[in-house]
Amino acid sequence: MPHFLHDAHDDVLAFAGLYELWPDPAKAEDDPARWLWTFTILTTQATDALGHIHDRTPVIVPPDMHDDWLDPHLTDLELVRQVLDAIPEPRLDTYEVSTAVNSPRNNSPELLSAVS
Repeated sequence: MPHFLHDAHDDVLAFAGLYELWPDPAKAEDDPARWLWTFTILTTQATDALGHIHDRTPVIVPPDMHDDWLDPHLTDLELVRQVLDAIPEPRLDTYEVSTAVNSPRNNSPELLSAVS
């Protein structure tokens, strides 16, 4: 059964991620479509009460740490690890929702309704 996971205060969740811009070697140097944006969302082992839903969870950066995570001058690997280690375990609320969320054809507020 699918679940709706959300912040207890309904705040926006910010996932820790990384991106890179790199040239596609198969395209000509003057091709404007040569540059590719790639990205990833960092995950970690789910150790909170929601670990029964899935064994992995995105690293969720709390609002008071956004500036630290987004600091473009933070490039030292050890300092990046310190920031990651300081991110607290997420505290999310959850409830089961309809399997209608499994189709991208469905898009309505009712998808967030709890099922009984």
